[in-house]
Amino acid sequence: MSTPVVIDTDPGVDDAVALWWALTSPAVDVVALTTVHGNVDVDLAAANALRIVHAAGRPDVPVALGEAGPIGPAPVTGHPLWIHGRDGLGEIDLPPAPVAPIDEPAAALLRRLVDARPGELTVVTLGPLSNLARVLAEDPSWSTRVGRLVVMAGSVGEGGNATAAAEANVAHDPDALAAVLAATWSEPPLLIGLDATHEATLGAAEVALCGEHRTPAAAFCDGPLRFYRSAVGGPTGETACHDLLAVLTLEHPDVVHAEELPVAVDTAGGPAWGATVVDRRRFGPPAPGFARWCVARHADVGRYRAAARALFGG
Repeated sequence: MSTPVVIDTDPGVDDAVALWWALTSPAVDVVALTTVHGNVDVDLAAANALRIVHAAGRPDVPVALGEAGPIGPAPVTGHPLWIHGRDGLGEIDLPPAPVAPIDEPAAALLRRLVDARPGELTVVTLGPLSNLARVLAEDPSWSTRVGRLVVMAGSVGEGGNATAAAEANVAHDPDALAAVLAATWSEPPLLIGLDATHEATLGAAEVALCGEHRTPAAAFCDGPLRFYRSAVGGPTGETACHDLLAVLTLEHPDVVHAEELPVAVDTAGGPAWGATVVDRRRFGPPAPGFARWCVARHADVGRYRAAARALFGG
């Protein structure tokens, strides 16, 4: 049986790869996409999500516009165009999709879909958590009806990638993560941060395979990945495609190695503003301000790359 999921996203190159995998996997039933500010502004995020669902042959998947900015102060407010390009997709300049976002705002759609199927839907967030924070502000009990929550955000020991301390999705809205951490969930959410995504990289072989355009996903993702790799690829050409790892857990939970740990976020506005704080001492109850989540510490790079190769026709 496929897993029904709503994906909250800010496409973004790595979002695009993740969405292609989710939209074409028989193990995943993408019920809707909600978009949020982050890698690009929210209007471009929605336009890119529509481009992806159209190219993937999934016009049945609704796309909803979400929050245009953080719910509170944030250390990072700009968009990393040098990583994702001015169009968010590696400057491939695709024409607009022949479809439009739905009229229903993202927060309303998230509430309606989860409330209609309590305990069934998985929510995966690939961008800042502003949309979820908005839902929780309107209905704090909503979290108890989400079946499972997977969050691509944060860092335990890797430091930040948007600031010295903060991972990008947190840096764009630390208060939103604080609201999500404070909520009551039906089971501990899974936090997938830089510790795992910096291990789960695309190597030269995966990037070369993508360039052969054996599948529609490869043909779409080739240009974006080449742009992205030129900006963030490591010295050996390995490239962290963060969001792909998050969606892969829907079919392959053991692609990450996680442990339940207390998690908090720094919202104080100092040098560590936006840092995720994980208590690894493993004794006693969580301190005030911490929530017990499952935290991905490592990733199975072999399984990750095998999934990428399958997506690209290998």
